[in-house]
Amino acid sequence: MNNIIESVFKELIDKGVLIVEKQQPEETESKGEGGVRTVLKLPKFKINEKNWGTKLDTEDRAIIEQIGANLEGDDPLSRIDYVNNFLEQQSEIKGDITVGKVMGTLMFLDIFASIVYEFNAAVAGFLFEAMFAGIFEGEQIEAKLGGGEAGTTDVVLYVGKGKSKKGVEYSFKLLGEGATIIQGSASDILSGIKKASDAKEVYLIGLKREDSKKVMSIDFYEFDVTQQTWFDWIGTVNPRKNIKEPIYGEVEFTIDDAPILKDKTRLATSQYNAKVINDEVVLMPRSGSKARKTFDAAPEELTRVFKINPEVLQEPHNLQHVNGTPVKEGEYLIPGDKYRVNGIKEVKIKPNYYDQSSNFYKLYGPLLEKGSFNHTTSEGKTFTDFTEYVSSGAYKTDTKFFKMLEDAPLPAFKGGKGAGQFTVTQNYMKNKAGTRGPNTVTLDREKFQQAAARYTNVIGDKIYEVFTDMANLVEDVSGYYLGNTVKERFEMGLAAKEEAERLAKSTEENFKEIEVEEETRKALEKSARRRAASRSGYDTGAGKYGGFEESKVVDLNHFSKKILENIKKSP
Repeated sequence: MNNIIESVFKELIDKGVLIVEKQQPEETESKGEGGVRTVLKLPKFKINEKNWGTKLDTEDRAIIEQIGANLEGDDPLSRIDYVNNFLEQQSEIKGDITVGKVMGTLMFLDIFASIVYEFNAAVAGFLFEAMFAGIFEGEQIEAKLGGGEAGTTDVVLYVGKGKSKKGVEYSFKLLGEGATIIQGSASDILSGIKKASDAKEVYLIGLKREDSKKVMSIDFYEFDVTQQTWFDWIGTVNPRKNIKEPIYGEVEFTIDDAPILKDKTRLATSQYNAKVINDEVVLMPRSGSKARKTFDAAPEELTRVFKINPEVLQEPHNLQHVNGTPVKEGEYLIPGDKYRVNGIKEVKIKPNYYDQSSNFYKLYGPLLEKGSFNHTTSEGKTFTDFTEYVSSGAYKTDTKFFKMLEDAPLPAFKGGKGAGQFTVTQNYMKNKAGTRGPNTVTLDREKFQQAAARYTNVIGDKIYEVFTDMANLVEDVSGYYLGNTVKERFEMGLAAKEEAERLAKSTEENFKEIEVEEETRKALEKSARRRAASRSGYDTGAGKYGGFEESKVVDLNHFSKKILENIKKSP
């Protein structure tokens, strides 16, 4: 029996499941013992920014990568969806879920919750970046390396599926929901996007909100900054459709169809009941007066006349009679009579109309001054008005666009003391076409515990049989060695053989090899090699990731076979 146990434990140690350490115990007053002792330890997990994000050959990094490999989804938003469904749709997914996915997802959620709840905003932001770098086999860009070719990039994540998986530059923001703005260095984003025609910076924005029970939920959004989307985000201009543009000019009118004047100036200040008698406007006198009797007796029809606003008699309105005679102060506008005035002649739909933000003026102000902009695009079209250049969309395909921004007198894009910030409001981002999300995850540890409890039966179903068979095997082997007669030993040995075979079968059935993509498999093996090398002190040899002799991936089936082998060898 001892030989079997020793052999199996040796296999566990060789495979890196158990770690053997030599320790010098502390002397105690009671025993005064010393000497070296051997202890078995399990690997410890800790939150570690550098070992997750930048030190790629550490055991901590290997563990976070393995956690990531158990999360479904090819990009950050889809993985957020997965962990949320893990919590909210347990009955639908627990039938097909593996033990690894249960443990990996719970670990991810618990780590994420620890980052959000237990660290201040600045530290949490860095840990947030490092964690995602780890679960997507990427790399965190150190802050001191920002700008230049790195642009505003915080991490490079490997996203996509199979052969389409590639490194994508991300900028992360973890903010409180509300008035907090999204911002970044104008000069840095220019440096990052100008480096290639297809350069892209993906912004992953997490907006934190807390309910009355202090439970935190995070809504995740994504948007892309490229040359084509530049003015969607960097000094925003918001395109609007069906915007009416008034064209002013001289308009002939009657009071019944009076035009709208420039600056919406009123044509008249008041109106009165009156009659037009012998081409003179006679206002209705007060009731009961002699003049009222004469007024009522006149055969002309009662009408309403309008006292003219003196402002419309002057530039730019120039109110006139239809014959060109200027209207005099004190006159009234009479229904049916025709007049001329400078008002809205027609209304057109504005082409390529954009609302320009205050940030647009801060970043590009020097180019908005009259005569300050003269640019010929790579396609040969010349613009002398910057707003026209922007609104036309010519910048999207202009290969000279970024060179123009670099050469222009724009302090915001020069870096250093005069550098400016591009700003985006949360509401703008949420409502902007092209924004992806929100994808939400609730970091509620009570909910985590409930999920763990509900998924326990899944785990139990898969490993209960294995542990039962293993316990029976140990009992039978012990009986073999402790049997008093040859018959007892024979019967217990036969039972042990059968239990060993049953154990091998149950491990094969319940610890099936997980179907994963080749790229994911390679990543897991790479992580295992790193961990083994870290523990053993091996030389990594061939660079960051290579140079190890063999994978240390654990095969539980192998341990069952090892038990069988040792039973056969036993006397």
